[in-house]
Amino acid sequence: MIPVSEAFAKLQTLSEERAARVISLIEDLAELEALEDAEDLAAANEALKEYHKTGEAVSLDQLEKQLGL
Repeated sequence: MIPVSEAFAKLQTLSEERAARVISLIEDLAELEALEDAEDLAAANEALKEYHKTGEAVSLDQLEKQLGL
């Protein structure tokens, strides 16, 4: 990964049209990451709800076996 200052310098060398496309792609990536983070958070919350329903604690050994580790 290149430093932000270097990326910004490279962006300044592009035509306005091309720079706008690059910025658009960056914005799209940021939006996708936010959606993935939201999905991960929802899954974690669902897992916590399920845990609180059962009240069962799972040992690390059991968890590793369930995950095939």
